[in-house]
Amino acid sequence: MRLIIILLLALSASPQALAKGTYLTLPQLLGEWFPSGHEARTLWLSNEQKQQAQELIRYDLRQARVKYWTHNGHNLWVLSETGKEKPITFAVRTHQGVIERIEVMVFREIRGDEIRLPVFTAQFAQLQLTDDGELSGHIDGISGATYSVRSMEKVAKLALLLDRWAASADENLH
Repeated sequence: MRLIIILLLALSASPQALAKGTYLTLPQLLGEWFPSGHEARTLWLSNEQKQQAQELIRYDLRQARVKYWTHNGHNLWVLSETGKEKPITFAVRTHQGVIERIEVMVFREIRGDEIRLPVFTAQFAQLQLTDDGELSGHIDGISGATYSVRSMEKVAKLALLLDRWAASADENLH
């Protein structure tokens, strides 16, 4: 019995056991990123936009709409992408086609959660989407977290593309 308890304690302290978790909630993010208020909006996607996402960033957008939150031109996108096997939920704050910040909200995989560390997420700050659908800067990988890194890169590209479309929709309203 003592050996079983020791093994359970050892397993519970392993990095793989610690990887899963909810790190940020939407109310926390909204309060931190938009302390003076925000507006919830919906971006309706056309078939042409879905096709463009597929061609430009190799992302299959199946939904007809994407909800986001905005304040003074800063947008918060909450997007999920599958890591190796399970979805990872990200928050991306954009402003005029530039990533201001990216965070992991919920990590469901058993490994790879190092992508949530500030030293990694800082690489995305100030990146833009190039004309060929790539990020404007290099992202260093993390050994053992390849799928998680790729998921974050895909979400960053998608958020920038959505930000572009939201700005275009706003211009058409005015």
